[in-house]
Amino acid sequence: MFSWFAQNPLPADAKILQATTHSHNPMPALAGYEKFHKIGHKDFVSIPPGKSFAFPGLSGPGCITTIWMTFIGSYLELLRRKNIPAQKKLWIKIYFDDQAEPAVCSPVADFFGSGTTRYRHFTSLLVGMSSGGYYAYFPMPFAQKARVEIENRGDKTIPLFFGAVTYAQLKEPLAAPGYFHAQYRAREFRDSPQISGSKVPNQPFVILQENGAGQYLGVTLTFNPLSLIQRFTPPYFLFPYLEGNLKVYVDDEEPGKEPFLEKPVGAPRGPQSVEYTGVEDYFHSGWYYVTGPFAGPLFGCPVREILSGKVSSYRFHPLDGFRWQKKILITLTHGEFDQVDCKLESVAYYYRKP
Repeated sequence: MFSWFAQNPLPADAKILQATTHSHNPMPALAGYEKFHKIGHKDFVSIPPGKSFAFPGLSGPGCITTIWMTFIGSYLELLRRKNIPAQKKLWIKIYFDDQAEPAVCSPVADFFGSGTTRYRHFTSLLVGMSSGGYYAYFPMPFAQKARVEIENRGDKTIPLFFGAVTYAQLKEPLAAPGYFHAQYRAREFRDSPQISGSKVPNQPFVILQENGAGQYLGVTLTFNPLSLIQRFTPPYFLFPYLEGNLKVYVDDEEPGKEPFLEKPVGAPRGPQSVEYTGVEDYFHSGWYYVTGPFAGPLFGCPVREILSGKVSSYRFHPLDGFRWQKKILITLTHGEFDQVDCKLESVAYYYRKP
């Protein structure tokens, strides 16, 4: 059965509108821009440190269909886009209807599919960094209103920020499985305990943990190593944190809560509905992404650096997304037995009933 997400049924009478950074406020009369100054044309904004820019409000019922943006953290990036710290300093936040907390709250880099400071051109079906721009095509329904904000959490002004939010205005709300969410999580694992006999550490990274009915859409996952020695300790080589197992617990399924778990040979499989045998296996690859970075429509690995050890991957579930009625928990071990030191960052995409 096709999920609501895959169908995304907009009615024929939907009116397509757009909120942008474009305005007709006066801009400085800089050299070469006299004509723009006279007519007051300005289609970008500057965002100082600690400040936010809010796109013009979106009135509902409606559904956000596309988000696009481009920006520079320094003028050098106009000529050379390679390492862009600003894409980790700028955060995107989206509020639907009367929500007090944002349903979407994430660094721009992670939200658009690659959670590093590296700018890597790639285009997937739903998110991408496309030759200087960033885009997302997640359907985001709302009943009354929506607000999209860009917050500068860095210590430098973003001098040029351009953006557009395209949405459909409807006569009545869509029969959606809930509000769209993008939940960012980050955690550092240091001094990870070693394996002891038949007991192994139980300190996994939590990708998603939510109560109430919902539908999981996918994830962006980024690894940063914290130990050079562990990267070259047998039997693993270069990317030992990619040995992690991803597990999905739905509704009444409960993982073990002990700090160490019994894992003797022949131990029964846990209560999880789904388990993948390794990180890159979940992203439909193998052998630590043996042929390097790639970008597919629904899964990919935009960043895989041998020297730095950084790895960033994405996977989406438009047809096979996990649904839950009571709760969901998705965990990932850092290393096969939670024994590898690293920093993990993720953005889980999902719908959830209010």
